[in-house]
Amino acid sequence: MERELTPVEARSGVVSGRILTILVLSSLGAIAALAIAWFFIFPQ
Repeated sequence: MERELTPVEARSGVVSGRILTILVLSSLGAIAALAIAWFFIFPQ
């Protein structure tokens, strides 16, 4: 049996998950922006 989480523990899990999601999305956005800039700076 797993013990029940307190509201604070449950909330910290949600917050850390949200932070992780934001980090991943912003990283992907940065990579996409760099790729687009690269094609504008160095056209074939």
